[in-house]
Amino acid sequence: MKQINAFQITDMTLSGFKSYNEPVKLAFGNPTVVTGGNGRGKSSVADAIAFAITGLPFFGERGIDRLHCDDNGNLSVRMAFSDGDGETHELTRTRRSSRMTVTFDGYEIRQLDLTEMFGEKDVFLSIFNPLYFIEELADNGKNLLERYLPAVSHDAVMEKLSEEVRKSLQGQAFLSPEGHLKRLREDIRELEETVIYLTGQKDLSETQSRTSQESLLALSETKKTLTAEIALLKQKQFENLSVPQMQEQLVELSSRYDEVVRDSGEGNTEAVIAALHQKLGARNAEQYVSKYTGALADAKALVNELGARYAKEMGHYKSFLPGVSCPVCHRPVTEGTLAEVQTELKKAISTIVAEGRERKAQLEELQALDDQSKAVFTQFKADDLKKLEDEIQSLTAQNEKNANEDSELMQLRTEIQNLTATLEYGNLTPAEYDRLRDCTEECRQCESELAALQSLMDKSGTDYAAQIKASQDQIAIKKRLIADMALYLAKRAELTFSALRLNRVAISLYDVVKTTGEVKETFRFTYNGRRYDRLSLSEKIRAGMEVSELMKRLTGRNYPVFVDNMESVEDLANVRPSGQVIMAKLVPGAELSVKGRQRSAEKQTAA
Repeated sequence: MKQINAFQITDMTLSGFKSYNEPVKLAFGNPTVVTGGNGRGKSSVADAIAFAITGLPFFGERGIDRLHCDDNGNLSVRMAFSDGDGETHELTRTRRSSRMTVTFDGYEIRQLDLTEMFGEKDVFLSIFNPLYFIEELADNGKNLLERYLPAVSHDAVMEKLSEEVRKSLQGQAFLSPEGHLKRLREDIRELEETVIYLTGQKDLSETQSRTSQESLLALSETKKTLTAEIALLKQKQFENLSVPQMQEQLVELSSRYDEVVRDSGEGNTEAVIAALHQKLGARNAEQYVSKYTGALADAKALVNELGARYAKEMGHYKSFLPGVSCPVCHRPVTEGTLAEVQTELKKAISTIVAEGRERKAQLEELQALDDQSKAVFTQFKADDLKKLEDEIQSLTAQNEKNANEDSELMQLRTEIQNLTATLEYGNLTPAEYDRLRDCTEECRQCESELAALQSLMDKSGTDYAAQIKASQDQIAIKKRLIADMALYLAKRAELTFSALRLNRVAISLYDVVKTTGEVKETFRFTYNGRRYDRLSLSEKIRAGMEVSELMKRLTGRNYPVFVDNMESVEDLANVRPSGQVIMAKLVPGAELSVKGRQRSAEKQTAA
């Protein structure tokens, strides 16, 4: 169907329509003045024109049964008009027995075809009825305007911005600036949360570093003390003793002992006893070496660290009062948030306690395994020593029973035993020898714990300050970009809504928050700065006429305008309506009169 962008009504014939029972033909011109008293059918003319094109009355309300004449069930409206090309047409809408029929130039058509010709219902009624857009569409009028507002190109907006802002926005996504702004704000929130997290980690790392440094100093001091004590004991152990000389002497005594044994016929027994003594001395000198030393040191370091964290968090919990800043997020604690913060701290402390118990249990388990291993070693060693001693005692007893045992052999055996003991203990007493052995073991454990602690400190060397600064720099960049995009959106809105500029009417669809760039939906309608609901009837008519002209301009359609209650308006000079104007005016007691006149082409163009 051909789209009709402009037309003027030439005449109408009504039958069975509201108060028009019998067929009545009305002639129209430009302008057309409809006069008469109340109830004489002035508003029915407006309803008939709207009904012919949209199938609905003047204000678009449903329930067309009220349009039927009480005495005539067959409703008919025939409208003759000329389009913008000067071609004449005839549109007829009838309703008989609830069946609606529409014919155009003699051909039956559908309402969908009329919509294609004259546009959607709301567009036609917003032009034809000056009060329809404001009083009937209300907030829905915003959506209608948005569909017909001309799009403003990206380049046109950029031209209106400063050079600095244009450079800042180069390469940004403008398919959806609002969506891009939303993502930027989400990025800033994530970066701010990252800064808070990193600040907390930085404080925790510094606390752990201080605790580790203290533990490192304490272990170093312990190792230093043990090393000094070991040095003193070792110095005393063989002070003024010649170990090589004693070893040579032991070899000589052993050789002499073997000779005497051979000469005395007791070689085999004495040789076995000597070998057993050597085994006994070697076995007795063996020390327990733990295979759990490293693991124990690591576990102790973790337990100490958790203990320090527990003490710190407990200190925070006990010191929290309203007005105190949270050491992690650096936000002040209020009366309202105190309970929440304490609850979170309790959860954190509970987590530390649970982890501490787990780590302590692991440490105790390792210690138990180490103690068990040491006990097994000690038991095996004691069993071996007992066995060797029993064998030595048995063989010695057997030799003592030998009446022919040589006294020199006994003396040699004693000297060998004494010399062997001296090579092991030196100048140390048994208690000092045990202390030397304990100090050596403790020193080895200190070295393992120091190595584990140093490794932990090396791993915690993250540069949180640099990461915080990098995040803060990104926040500053994105905030600047948001400000520039806010300027872009404000300028785009300004250019887009410039099409809504009217004489006395002001329409606002959106507000742009310049600080954030956020676009907030609004729908404000004012006339001379006053709200619509505060206007007089004449002001409402004038405002509606301006909106009708706006809709003509936006849609490119120039349709007739029906102005009701014209008696309340002196003239429409400030509106300067284009196209055909139909004015209804109340004349008390007068019969209906429809008078139209044709304006010259020059007058129509001027109008």
